[in-house]
Amino acid sequence: MESKLQDNLYKLVLQQTQDGIVLSDAEGTILFVNDAAERIRNIKRENLLGHSIINCHKESSREKVVRALNYLKTHKGNAISRMVTDTANDKFYENVYSAVFDEENELQGVTVVSRDITERRKAEEANAAYQRMQEIAHDTLKEKYHSLMMTSMEMLSNLLEARDLYTNGHSKRVSEISCKLFEVYYGINDRYIDLQWAAKLHDIGKICIPDSIVQKAGKLTIEEYDTIKQHSALAADIIRPLDPGSRIWPIVRHHHERYDGRGYPDGCGGSDIPDGARVIAIADAYDAMRSCRPYRGAMSFDQCIGEIQKNAGSQFDPHWVEVFLELAHTGSIE
Repeated sequence: MESKLQDNLYKLVLQQTQDGIVLSDAEGTILFVNDAAERIRNIKRENLLGHSIINCHKESSREKVVRALNYLKTHKGNAISRMVTDTANDKFYENVYSAVFDEENELQGVTVVSRDITERRKAEEANAAYQRMQEIAHDTLKEKYHSLMMTSMEMLSNLLEARDLYTNGHSKRVSEISCKLFEVYYGINDRYIDLQWAAKLHDIGKICIPDSIVQKAGKLTIEEYDTIKQHSALAADIIRPLDPGSRIWPIVRHHHERYDGRGYPDGCGGSDIPDGARVIAIADAYDAMRSCRPYRGAMSFDQCIGEIQKNAGSQFDPHWVEVFLELAHTGSIE
């Protein structure tokens, strides 16, 4: 009788908690969904009970969730947190995945705890943007002028990419990946905003490079390659007058440097490369490999991950490679 009362109490606690809770067995079959999970994640309990836990995620996210769950099942004691953007409902929520093991280390099930972080997330982003704009104002550049000019630069960069089917949307994707890496390690702050702008504008210097080189389908000649290598320095020169405090243009200038010092335009290496540039270098290379190019098809996820890992310590900062691989293996990067 006492055991039954305890079980009932546990169920009531799980049902009435303000965090969304979804429980599955070891095979991934959903056994429990509380009211908060329905509300936060905009799901229906009756559509999920008895079905795979993968089904409570959007189809576009399921492959990443599978990777995350497989990781948990072989890493006892770990939990994975993933921030989810619900664009349709203008919400953000955080899912924390945990695998449950018994005393014999046998997997018994999986828990997914969901929290609505919409207000917190919007407040953090607004605060980061406000802090950055305040600094700009203190450097004598008015907020409206700066916002207008940087947005105009972003539009110019987008127009540049739109001329080429193979690079359309590249800077936006690089920005999204770069910001994910940065947020995991540093959170959202004024430097997050700097990195966001730098990633969006990192290729704007290509507007000064002839289309015949930028869009060439075949292998570049030595002279053509030397010309295209100028784009990062050219981009920095374009951005510099609009960057009081010099926080964005150095990131843009150095995003093609290598950790071993064999990159361009200045051949600097290691910690002499701005932190943001080391992050963008990984995101830039990954998106380029994942995208189709005139001279090759898109590489697979595993091939791209292998290339990033292989070049840790030579082309890429090994610390940021670790952060990238963790996000990739747990499904936060497609």
